[in-house]
Formats: sequence, structure tokens, C-alpha cells
Amino acid sequence: MFIATLLSLVCATTEPTWHTDYDTAAALAKKEKKDLVIHFRADDSLDAAFQDISVKKKLADFVCLRVPESYEYAGKRLLDQPAIEDMMGRPGLAVINFHDSESPTYRLAISTHPLVSSRYGWVPGYGAREIGVILDLPQTATLSQRSMIYAIRVHPERPRSVFGTPLKAFLGHAARHSQTQARSQRQHHADIIAASQRMSAETGESVGASSEVVAESWGRFVGGENVLEAAFSCVDAWRHSSGHWGAVSRLHRFFGYDIARGANGTWYATGIFGE
Repeated sequence: MFIATLLSLVCATTEPTWHTDYDTAAALAKKEKKDLVIHFRADDSLDAAFQDISVKKKLADFVCLRVPESYEYAGKRLLDQPAIEDMMGRPGLAVINFHDSESPTYRLAISTHPLVSSRYGWVPGYGAREIGVILDLPQTATLSQRSMIYAIRVHPERPRSVFGTPLKAFLGHAARHSQTQARSQRQHHADIIAASQRMSAETGESVGASSEVVAESWGRFVGGENVLEAAFSCVDAWRHSSGHWGAVSRLHRFFGYDIARGANGTWYATGIFGE
């Protein structure tokens, strides 16, 4: 009897509060310096995942908002707001940065997961594990960085590079080099020696870069690719190269990933690793 009562109390304390008004939820997220999880609900496809005990525990670190896909804000659907354009106007899950008002991503999406199918057969649907991965992604990483890390985390072969430490210096290198590739519309490697020296200076310790991987998405499908599908595309490209996949699969002390879109519609990805 005591055990049953204790379990019920534990379950009660982990039950998230799902708000139904954006302004109310956003104000609370800002006040508590927590990120905002938005469930754009069209059907019950995510309900079971959100009922998972482990997911409920993680949601305690967020403010939660659940609205129908038709929910309007500032005169149009919330799903059509520029801050979450990578939701593609579809139901699903988004995470908005409210934890750091000094961040360039403040009040912008740092995770977007529309309920659309991927072209890549290995990409899983959204169950409790996948929702848990989203909620565990590095809080200070950008939407594009978190999308790349998510794509690697959910690959069925469980690559280990994303279980190192995502240092700011490594994420910064991945962002810069992805943007450099996107501007030139050409896939190429960075100067690893110069990159290692810069990252060592930024971190104040020796962080010799052991390897770097780059890739480009297909990028020429009708309508293009959103950031998450482009991330899946680049991870899939790495999987088909033994050298690249070896680096992505190994556990490294430090890592950084990012992806950027060129004017040609192609996305360019970078992964950088240090020991």
C-alpha cells in the first residue's frame, strides 16, 4: 500500500502542465528562464510519447504549450509565424529559446519537428525515445546545430560522436565552416591546423582536432528541404562513406556539428572532433 501511494505521488509530481494560451506560456517561460515546448496537436500521434514517465520528468525543465494546428496568434496561425518556419506549417513539436534573453536565438525556434515523413528509411517516427532526445539536446546550440545532433542521435547505428562534449568553440567552427561552404556553394574541408589553433585559443587548452567531416544535402527536390531533412540527408551521405562514418561513429572528447543553406538550395554540413 505504501509503495503504491509513493508511486502515485511520484507520478503526480512529474505531470507537466500544458498551457493553452501562447502569451501565458511565453510569459511564464521568460519569467522562469525555461525553454518553451509547443505541441501543435492535430491528432493523438504524440500523445503516448508525452505520457511516458521519462518524458514527463524531462518536461519539468520546460514550460509546455499545447494548441491545435489552427491556433492563431497576431492575426495568423502560430504555425505560420516566421520564427518557426521550419515547421513547414505542419503539426508536430517545436522548442523555443526563452532561457537566455542575451542569446541571438532568444524567442526563436531551436528545435522544429513537423510530423512529416522523411525520404530516408532509417529515420524513426516520434516516440518517447525521440521526444526525449529532443528535450536533451544542448540548450545553447542553434536550430541548425540541434538538428544535426538530433539526426545523428536517432540513427539506428547509434553513432557515438554526439556523446562527447559539444564545446562552444567546436560548434562555432562547425557554424563558420558550414557557412563558408554555403557561400561558395562548394563542399570542402577547412584548414584543420588553423582551426585547431583557433579552438585551442578559445578554450584555453590544447584541443587538437583529430578529424573533420563535411557533406552536402541533395537540396534540389521540389520545395527544397527544411533544416531537419537536410540534416538527415547529410548524415545519410556520411553513412555511405566509410572514412566519414568512422569519424562520426567514434566517441571523441569534444565535438561540434552545424549545417547551412546556400543560395543554390543545397545545405552544407560540418562535423569537427577533438581529443
